[in-house]
Amino acid sequence: MRRQMSAITAGDLSLRLPTPAGRDEIARLARTVNQTLTMLEEAMSKQRRFTSTTSHELRTPLAGLRVQLEEALTYPGDVDPQESIRAAPAATDRLKTIVNDLLLMARLHSGQPALSEPIDLGALVTEETAPRTPGVPVRIRVLPGVWVHGSRIQLIRVLDNLLANARRHAHSLVEMVVEPVSGQAVVSVSDDGAGIADADRERVFERFTRLADARRRDPGGSGLGLAISRDIAHAHHGSLRVEDSPQGARFVLRLPLTESH
Repeated sequence: MRRQMSAITAGDLSLRLPTPAGRDEIARLARTVNQTLTMLEEAMSKQRRFTSTTSHELRTPLAGLRVQLEEALTYPGDVDPQESIRAAPAATDRLKTIVNDLLLMARLHSGQPALSEPIDLGALVTEETAPRTPGVPVRIRVLPGVWVHGSRIQLIRVLDNLLANARRHAHSLVEMVVEPVSGQAVVSVSDDGAGIADADRERVFERFTRLADARRRDPGGSGLGLAISRDIAHAHHGSLRVEDSPQGARFVLRLPLTESH
């Protein structure tokens, strides 16, 4: 067992310890170590995929910015440098958005608890909805007494992401409902747009996933908003899912209900 453990490296976590027969301390230790190695291997695999995808997402706006600048330098008589300068902020804004979202995801996965406090979820939804700019109207329905315990900043991020996503895809109306259901605080955000296909309901929460309609409506997005929102929901011991709706898409945030303070 010691020889096998010494052969296991970060570059190859596929090896496992030989498991003796029986249920004595050595056999149980071998099984526990193998279970831990399996979890580490899965975590490393996810990290490699995330690193690869992140590199690709960062490379795209960088390549576009480089092409614009190179054309302006190589063909000064044919390319208006002012046009290249005016186009550059869009690429840098996308890079900034991706980097900021990556930093937030790193903090969420660091294991460090965020500042937690009792929050009136209905009041928070009302506050975040009121200052919205003109556009697709938002109708809210809030039942009283829906309190949760958590990070106000992080929950605001979730609400802003869900509301912005709904307004982006809605035809004429967005509806937000806050209510207590079976010991949970439930926030549903619905739009009257084209909706999300059943096959894409989980895929939209994957990092850097942007469906064709989302890329068309928000070309500067990072593709991390919904992934971050689900991570925040999980950090608050809750969930975030796409659920059935008679029309359009319906995102449902569920958090543990707590007593008011």
